[in-house]
Amino acid sequence: MEQINVTQAVRQFSDLLNRVFYQGASFELERSNKVIARLCPVSAPRTVPVQELNRLFAQLPKLNEDAERFAQDIDAIRKAALPERNPWA
Repeated sequence: MEQINVTQAVRQFSDLLNRVFYQGASFELERSNKVIARLCPVSAPRTVPVQELNRLFAQLPKLNEDAERFAQDIDAIRKAALPERNPWA
């Protein structure tokens, strides 16, 4: 990880951001010879292989009777809601 003075970082901020984004570079920002901050890429979001989905779904908490009441509430809302009117028809 490259170390850079805060004053230099301010002057080259756009360039530093481009290097972080496009090259994955990381920088430690120093003031008075002390590291006070880091400029680095955000970690990539974790991906889940399709094969693991069933295992993940099985680990979710069960809704039990709440699920049935929720389904009934949704049905009641759907029946009570007026269909959207198409202004172009």
